[in-house]
Amino acid sequence: MQIGHKLQIHCQGCEAPILFSVLDRESFDNVVPCPKCGKKYAFDDETLLRHLRQFESLCCQIHASEEILGGTSIAIDVGTHHVKVPFNILLTRLSSVIDLNIGGEKFSVAFRVEPLKDVPEATSRGL
Repeated sequence: MQIGHKLQIHCQGCEAPILFSVLDRESFDNVVPCPKCGKKYAFDDETLLRHLRQFESLCCQIHASEEILGGTSIAIDVGTHHVKVPFNILLTRLSSVIDLNIGGEKFSVAFRVEPLKDVPEATSRGL
């Protein structure tokens, strides 16, 4: 699993993915530009920033706990069937997404578990 911390939203103007990290103090100045069309997104609400930091920290802690989570499974019971899904498969096959209401609009912010692979568009849409 690649270790990294990038959040992703889709630009409202051109639908391009916008990657950023609120934990990267040197490059995050509360304004994130779209790399394709240049539209700027301001993250100036302290509650929103706190939630993004908490979400990103949670995702980073999951990465830091990879050793113990490697032996962990999530059990799903459907009727008489009992299926165990290894936690690392959930992390690499599913996207961690938080839905936020920003200025009256819904934004889905996805955490990129494996930064070298694209987050499936269907899980990070919502702009």
